[in-house]
Amino acid sequence: MAIKQIAENDVLVSTDLRPNETRALAALFRAGALSRAALARDLGLTRSTTGALVLGLTEAGLARERSDGADDEQDSEGRVGRPGILVEIDGNGGFFLGAYIGVNWIAAVAVDLAVARRASASRAFAGPGSTPEAAVDIIGELVAEIRSQLPAGTRPYGLNVAVPGFPAADGISYHATILGWHGVNLAELLRTAFGADFPILLENDANAVAVAETYRSRPGKDDEDALVILIENGVGGGIINAGRLHRGRLGGAGEIGHLRIGDEGFVFDAKRPGRLESYVGKDALLARYLHISGLRAGLHEFVAALADGDPPAVATARDWALWFGRALATLACTLQPERIILSGSVNAVYPFVAKQVEAFLSDFLAEGYPVPTVELSRVGADGPALGAACLLHQAALSGDPQFQLRGLAAR
Repeated sequence: MAIKQIAENDVLVSTDLRPNETRALAALFRAGALSRAALARDLGLTRSTTGALVLGLTEAGLARERSDGADDEQDSEGRVGRPGILVEIDGNGGFFLGAYIGVNWIAAVAVDLAVARRASASRAFAGPGSTPEAAVDIIGELVAEIRSQLPAGTRPYGLNVAVPGFPAADGISYHATILGWHGVNLAELLRTAFGADFPILLENDANAVAVAETYRSRPGKDDEDALVILIENGVGGGIINAGRLHRGRLGGAGEIGHLRIGDEGFVFDAKRPGRLESYVGKDALLARYLHISGLRAGLHEFVAALADGDPPAVATARDWALWFGRALATLACTLQPERIILSGSVNAVYPFVAKQVEAFLSDFLAEGYPVPTVELSRVGADGPALGAACLLHQAALSGDPQFQLRGLAAR
C-alpha cells in the first residue's frame, strides 16, 4: 500500500457532495457564519440556488441555521433577506481523527466539522525501544477511547497519523530515524488494524504542527508565509508557502534538523556530525547542561534551574541561543517567512533567551534584509495530532472523494 498524503493538487470533486455544496461548506468554515444572501454573494450564485444548497446541507446534518438578532439584511439588489438568520457549519456533521507518534508518548485528537476539539487521549510510549506494531496497537486503543467520547453512532471520516520522519523514495515505506525505524510500511500496519474501508493517511509531525498553528488562525491572512519549527529530541520544520503546506517532491521538505550548521554538536553523531538537532534538540540541550554543570537533568528540571538564574543553566541557554540564531538566519534567507513559530517542549527555553536569539538572527542577516517575527506555539503538546486531524478536515472540504460527507452526521 503506497503512502497517502493530502497534497494540494488532490482537490477533486467529491462523489458524495456536489461541488457547490463543498464550496458552501468551505465558505462557511472560512467565515464562521453567513446569511443566505452573503453566502450567495460569496459563491456567485443566485439566492434560489443558494437556498436549495442550504436546505440540502441542513437536511444532511452538515449545516444549521440560527438567529443572530440582527436587522433584516439586503442583498446587492436591495431585496430583503431572511431576518437575522445565519447559516453555519453543524459541528456534529462529522469528526476527523489525528494521532501523533512521539518519542515518549502517543496522542490522539478528534475535531468536528467546525474544527472544534471534541476528544483527546494519550498513552506513554517507549519510542526507540519499541516497535511500529506496538505503536499501532496503542493508536487503536486511543481511537477506541476517543470514539467512545463522540456522539453515539458517529463514524469518523478517517485517521491521519503524524510521524517524526519522512516517506522513502519508494513511496511505500517510512523512515523515522529518531524512533529507530527505517523502511517501515506503517501505512499497511494501520490499514490492517483499522480495515480497508477506513481512510488512513500519514504526515510528517512538523508539517502537521504547521497546519495546526495556521489553519484558520489568522482571518484574512490565508496567503501567509510561515515556518513552524518543532523542537523535541529531534528538530523538524513545517513550511507554509502562500497559505499552503509545502511538502516537496516526496513529502519530506522541512527536515531542517539534518542541516549541518557546525562541526560537532553537543551530542555525538559519528555519521552526521554538526546537524542542527545536535545543537538545539532536547538531547543536545541537556547534554550541554551536563557538560557545563556536571548534573544530569530532565527538561523540566533544566527550565526550573534556568528560571532560578542558575549560572550553568544560563550558560547552556546562551550557547543554545547562539546556534539557534544561526540556524534561524539560514532558514530566513532560504524561505523568507513572515513569522517563525516555535513548537515542541524545548520552546520553553526560548522566553529566557528571546532577546539573544533575535539579536543573533538580526546580526547574521544582511543589512536591510527583512527579519521575521518569532512566536511561541499556541497549540498544546499534541499539536501534531491536532494538525493531522485538521488536514483531514481540509481534504474533506476540498472535495477529496475519500471522505463521504453525506450520511455520517451525528443525529
